[in-house]
Amino acid sequence: MDNLLQDLRYGFRTLAKNPGFTAVAILTLALGIGANTAIFSVVESLLLRSLPYPQPEQLVAIWNTYPPQVLKGGLSPGDYADWRRQNTSFSEMATYYDLADGFNLSGDGEPQRVQAGFADSGLFPMLGIRPAVGRVFLPEEDRHGSAPIVMLGHRLWQSRYGGDPSVIGRSISLDNQRYTVVGVLPPGIPLMRSADLWMPVGQSNDDH
Repeated sequence: MDNLLQDLRYGFRTLAKNPGFTAVAILTLALGIGANTAIFSVVESLLLRSLPYPQPEQLVAIWNTYPPQVLKGGLSPGDYADWRRQNTSFSEMATYYDLADGFNLSGDGEPQRVQAGFADSGLFPMLGIRPAVGRVFLPEEDRHGSAPIVMLGHRLWQSRYGGDPSVIGRSISLDNQRYTVVGVLPPGIPLMRSADLWMPVGQSNDDH
């Protein structure tokens, strides 16, 4: 212990005499620790920790490729309809996508910009996701022109509505259009983290 204390005192005196070297050393250590922490977090979440879905090893993501320019492209509604109709390899198929520009949520407090996603009625049951309150989308709500409804993400439900279960059936305003809240997603779903709320694919249009 005495030798350790002497070494530490000597090290601190040496660093104090060379402030430039000390700053570089501390910065190098900080960058190294930060980079290793970030890498481990990615490895732990993607490789070590199982996805929070039933039978995650059976989940597959599919997309279009147009090499060499586009190695991972999205699907058009027509592509998805064709793939679903001709499918002989998968027990279930579902689609979703995030909306880049989001909506202005107003009423029940200060206006807020929220990120949204669209999903068909098969997505949540396929992933084994049960709503915290309310219900998920129905098959008839996949059709274009269906009633304007929305599911809230758990984070938005807690932060804006205080986790109040009576939010189900309430009307909220998104870009000055009224939507009825039918459900709230549970917390901790990796697929849904980027979106504050979700709508049926039938409500997608040229503007969103």
